[in-house]
Amino acid sequence: MKLSQPIKRQFRVAAYSSPAIAALSVTPVFILSKLPLTLYPWAILFSAILVFLIWMVNIGVYAYERSGVKRYVLSCLCCSLLTFLLFHHYFIQAGDRRFSSAGGGMHFHLIIFLAVNTVVLILQDLVVSREKNAAMELENAELRLRNVEAVNLKLMQQVQPHFLFNSLSTLKSLISLSPEQATEYLVRLSGFLRASNDSYTGSIVKLGKELDLCVDYLEMQQIRFGEALRSTIEVPAEMRESGFVPAFSLQPLIENAIKHNVLTRERPLTIRIVYRNEVITVTNNLQKKQAVGEAGGTGLVNLRERYKALGGEPIVIEETASEFSVSIKVFAYESSDR
Repeated sequence: MKLSQPIKRQFRVAAYSSPAIAALSVTPVFILSKLPLTLYPWAILFSAILVFLIWMVNIGVYAYERSGVKRYVLSCLCCSLLTFLLFHHYFIQAGDRRFSSAGGGMHFHLIIFLAVNTVVLILQDLVVSREKNAAMELENAELRLRNVEAVNLKLMQQVQPHFLFNSLSTLKSLISLSPEQATEYLVRLSGFLRASNDSYTGSIVKLGKELDLCVDYLEMQQIRFGEALRSTIEVPAEMRESGFVPAFSLQPLIENAIKHNVLTRERPLTIRIVYRNEVITVTNNLQKKQAVGEAGGTGLVNLRERYKALGGEPIVIEETASEFSVSIKVFAYESSDR
């Protein structure tokens, strides 16, 4: 029969706690009764076996009945019965009246056994409580992961139709104006869509893969806006392979910068992606449009919630009179949590 994880844990706790409880139970008796110390090791061994037996009784009761009050009542009844069988009946059969009910010894051992049983019940509840907390934490982690994946999917479903419509409109204009640029734009668009559809099945991706997506996107926008858009990426080659970020975390920041700022030859928009001390920052010079068709901020809220669900540090948003920047933590492992 396969044992559940809480019962396995209780067996382990029973094994290493029984000698300790036995020592705490036997030592006061030896001190008060002045028994020979030569009997002390044997008394601890015998008591440890009895404590372990009490543990087994409580584990059996837990497997049968897990309700708190009922389990406590059954445990005390079983413990009392065990005391009677081990001492009262045994010593009467052996002819030793000191441990009978009339001699008072039975009452003493019953009190000791119930006290030990109480300690065992407390330890058992702690073990069960820890197992429940661990199970809840695991379940919460799985729920957070599912939430991140759902947000990812929702983001892709929101971004792609709008993005694709704009891209096709740009491509249509380029075909008549500059076939060569139209071909390059189509290649970049194909690479962008392939990466977004095929490679972004998980919540976390390599930093290099996210940057490749950004490069394709920036090249497409460069064809569209020409000298009105400038961009630089300063990320060490080793971090591209060893660092991880949430999928679609950087590209929407670039898209927001282009969407909410003026881009002209006289007032070009400059976008910088810089890595420093485990943090990657997307910065643009601030030259806000007077009116924007859609309310901004949704993408940043989305990104903030995704980082919270992944257990990462909060994103940092800074705005000055001349610049706007968003900084995010680069994870060291694909499983996030640093």
